[in-house]
Amino acid sequence: MRTSLNYKILFWILFIIIWYLMGMVINSNLILPYPHKVLYKIIDLLKNPYFYQHLIATMFRGIMGLLLALIFGLIFGIVKNSYVHNSIRSIIDLFQSNPLIVWITLALFWFGFGNKTIIFIVFVVLFPNFYLNTYNAIKNIPREYIELFKIYPVCKKKYFFKFLIPYLKPFLLPSFAISIVSSFKISAMAEFFSGEKGIGFLISYAKTFLNVEEVYAYALFLFLLSKSSEFIFQRTGFLRESVKNGFFKIN
Repeated sequence: MRTSLNYKILFWILFIIIWYLMGMVINSNLILPYPHKVLYKIIDLLKNPYFYQHLIATMFRGIMGLLLALIFGLIFGIVKNSYVHNSIRSIIDLFQSNPLIVWITLALFWFGFGNKTIIFIVFVVLFPNFYLNTYNAIKNIPREYIELFKIYPVCKKKYFFKFLIPYLKPFLLPSFAISIVSSFKISAMAEFFSGEKGIGFLISYAKTFLNVEEVYAYALFLFLLSKSSEFIFQRTGFLRESVKNGFFKIN
């Protein structure tokens, strides 16, 4: 554990040194500003209450899109019907076969600027993983469990909460861990093209006025937001314990 931490610290020290050296070679704030200038910009942003409104907006949209993708992925994924699956699979293929900019453009026509468009984009990107993981997990429930419920039938409520949810945890939590990191990045990307608020909107605004230091600062904020979410998720032991104790007990 300590060795891994030492390697990470060494990497970031080398990264900053290389950044300084490249900055000296390029010698242009419009291409690569020095790290200390980006740090000063970050401090300025942290002092500005207006910035937190944008940060909260990006987090809210990312989390809402993630939750909708998870809920609908679960609802449709537990339906063991080949016609329903083929229909949803066709919709997923349609989602994935077109560049994301197409869906952003269409969403702007459908919902206009603001929360709905950005939440929809996050949903479009994250829904396929949750749905496919749920469907494949349900499809591959071991036969002995199916036979067990035929011999000892239980009510739907107990089946859902005592068996199905714990059974699905090991399949869904890895996707959830990845998706919670990705949701903020997707939200920011959608905001860049269609937002009136959020980190992505601020990046677009900074780009317009060639404020490169701000762009680097916002990029660093997104990185820290993603890494802190991943750290919290792992630190709680939620993923580890769920995978370890994921199978069911019926009382």
